[in-house]
Amino acid sequence: MTEKAAENTGLAAGTPVAGGAFDIDACALGVGVTDPSRLCMIAGTWSINEYIGTAPIVDGSVLMNSLFCLPGCYLMEECSPTSAGNNEWFMKNLLPELRQECTEKGTSIYEIMNRWVEEIPADEFCPIYLPFLMASNVHPNACGSFVGISNFHTRKHLLRSVYEGVTFSHRYHLEKLLKTRKEPPASIRLAGGAARSPIWTQMFADVMKLPVESVQANETGALGCAVLGAVACGNYSDVKSAAENMCHISQAVMPDAARCAVYDRKYELYCKTIAALDKVWDSIQDYKDNAAGQGQHTS
Repeated sequence: MTEKAAENTGLAAGTPVAGGAFDIDACALGVGVTDPSRLCMIAGTWSINEYIGTAPIVDGSVLMNSLFCLPGCYLMEECSPTSAGNNEWFMKNLLPELRQECTEKGTSIYEIMNRWVEEIPADEFCPIYLPFLMASNVHPNACGSFVGISNFHTRKHLLRSVYEGVTFSHRYHLEKLLKTRKEPPASIRLAGGAARSPIWTQMFADVMKLPVESVQANETGALGCAVLGAVACGNYSDVKSAAENMCHISQAVMPDAARCAVYDRKYELYCKTIAALDKVWDSIQDYKDNAAGQGQHTS
């Protein structure tokens, strides 16, 4: 921090300043991803799926490359707004009385939601959920959808559908990333809301068929920034050693072979549903546009 900057900010002159990370870089560092052997998944509002390497991928097979905050490294990314934000929508709009009850009692609605999902066996058919409330990673006009609802399905089934659909959307991105690598990752490092749910973390392991680890921190992006700050202050000689000492990784959640097979079949249905609806989305958008033009309420 220079004298002039100190005057403008009120910070002390000489304060070390670390730069070089935006949110998804910082999250990768926060879960200890400092080499290509691990893949970072962030299940928040956005589905972020990323790994680092020493050369960018320039053939268009991944959505985005960016410079990483380690010298000579790039971040390969596949992402879309199709992740745990869907869970928030479900909670706010389909569980209003449960949300109010938990607020009054000071209990966690998320713990109840996790128990609901756990009550439904993995091999039971739940509606196929497409987590496209805000946008999609398939057709540009694709919308959020439940497909295959029957009269015996309850809100518990629909909630499991959301958990599964969000996880399948991450797998859709993962499969693109895996095609750009010679070796599969040793594990997935999971961040975001899903990482705080044991049942959802296990689902990620079973759907991706890879070990899933998380870090013992509520805000992994902030932890990643702290890692850079520690290096800037001289507490550690480099980012890798700082991450190894500051990022406390949980024991890996291992995939279960039987559930992997179940989710493979469900993922196939998920992909077939996407393909079957591909020609419908433009017609739905045309209807929305026409209704909006005539002043009708379409939300």
